[in-house]
Amino acid sequence: MKFRGHAHRSLDPKGRLILPQHWRDAILGQAAEARIVLTLYENHVIGITPAQWEALESELEKIKAPSKNMRNLQRMLYGGYEEVAVGRQGRIQIPAHLRKSGKLNKEVVLLGVGKRFEILPEGRFEDVLGQEFDDVSEELAQNGASLPF
Repeated sequence: MKFRGHAHRSLDPKGRLILPQHWRDAILGQAAEARIVLTLYENHVIGITPAQWEALESELEKIKAPSKNMRNLQRMLYGGYEEVAVGRQGRIQIPAHLRKSGKLNKEVVLLGVGKRFEILPEGRFEDVLGQEFDDVSEELAQNGASLPF
């Protein structure tokens, strides 16, 4: 499953929001009781499927002597973990601890980033889109990837 595009949303007073329709349809099409895992990554809230979470845990378990930075990443990922139901209308509830840690207020933006989506405060979204990026051609080449445009 790939998350693409973005959507501006408002959190209701209970911290609920509605996912974009195409995300909702894809998530609901995967299981009778649709769920999504929310956690923290790079100081904001992300959403992934439970299958992706299991794959993530398997990869993290391969690290036998994690560095301090890796332990901090693990703390963030595992400490933020919350599995939430996806309602028929695509509504999810963002728990209070994630809203606080992700600095989420009423207005947010859902940003599709391939295998995950990010939930950003509206102002942070504008910062992400407006930042200048360094040349990534070397990283693409090292990984045998190229942009087809």
